[in-house]
Amino acid sequence: MKKITLMFVLFFLVVTTLFAKNYERILTERSSIQAALSINPDILECVQNLEYAKQRVREAFSLYFPVVGVNLNLSRFNNTKPILISGENSQKLIYLPEGKKDLYYSTQLSIWQSVYTGGIIRATNKLSHVNLNKVKAEENIINSRVINNIKLIFNECLYHRALIDFYSAQSKISNNTILKNKQNLEVLRYNQEILNLLNAIGLDLNTIVLIAGDFIPKMKEIDLGKCLLLAYEFKSEFKATQEQQNLDSLMLNLLSMQKYPNILLGAAQEWVGDKIVGDDTNWYCTVNVNMPIFDGGSIFARIKQGKIKYRESIIKRAKLENDIKLEIMQTFLEYSFFKDQVINAKLLEKNGKYNESDIELIRNLNKSYYNLELAIGVELDSY
Repeated sequence: MKKITLMFVLFFLVVTTLFAKNYERILTERSSIQAALSINPDILECVQNLEYAKQRVREAFSLYFPVVGVNLNLSRFNNTKPILISGENSQKLIYLPEGKKDLYYSTQLSIWQSVYTGGIIRATNKLSHVNLNKVKAEENIINSRVINNIKLIFNECLYHRALIDFYSAQSKISNNTILKNKQNLEVLRYNQEILNLLNAIGLDLNTIVLIAGDFIPKMKEIDLGKCLLLAYEFKSEFKATQEQQNLDSLMLNLLSMQKYPNILLGAAQEWVGDKIVGDDTNWYCTVNVNMPIFDGGSIFARIKQGKIKYRESIIKRAKLENDIKLEIMQTFLEYSFFKDQVINAKLLEKNGKYNESDIELIRNLNKSYYNLELAIGVELDSY
């Protein structure tokens, strides 16, 4: 009961302070990230791309099912000979017999089912699933970049706030004009970073916020080998390029399948006459085989284009692996450098009583830490 009472009192004090200073929101690093993942425009765009990819999967799956259609035509004519008519959006030719009719119906119910397409339907379905996986990987890339950007900006906010507090404390001791000018400059930069943070999250730039968080060194015991292993396992860029390579491979197979025949089964029942279901009936069952013979070589040209595109994706993946490995090694060296400086300066023993150079060192350490996270593709606090 005492714990509940204490929590209530602390909550009341925080809320009271918030309203007393006219703050509209309290932002921590975690709450800023959560807000950005909900309302950031780049994230919302990714969500729409993902939904679009899911609909393509559903569309591809529908190719396995038969196509059922109903055609209804109402005509009035006076023909000296039978004629065939077709509407602009109609796939069926309408037969009108010889003679005069004030009211003439033609009603048809048809069904078509693909029996053999040389593997095109199966490949199209697999292609849609691979594309969905690629879009998911691209969404994770955008998420990682947004999260990293929030962390970097939030670190800058804490950095400038720490300098403001430091210069304010020093000004009270020495009453130095230079220190006051530095403090005013840091207030300006702090407000600018607040605007950057609001923009990165997706909040209105006029939102009055309170930045909550401790400006402390981000320390993590991790070696280069583990960084590389984590990247190969979790780096979304790897997954995206792999899925793109799979897409190009499937597209090549899909193009090659255009050389094979297509077999369709069809059936229809037609009623014609003065009623919607007329007196005269026609029906058919049919097997349709379509075999490509010669098209001037366009199929072979498209297949060759597919092979070129597939080789290009292999080259891009190899280049990406080298680029990511280079980025990880560079950011790891930078983080290790600043971490050693923090250890040598014994900042962890100062319990938050930092001087100006200490604050700058923590800023650089945390920045290198977040850059290493982005290079690897995971949040290091989880490992």
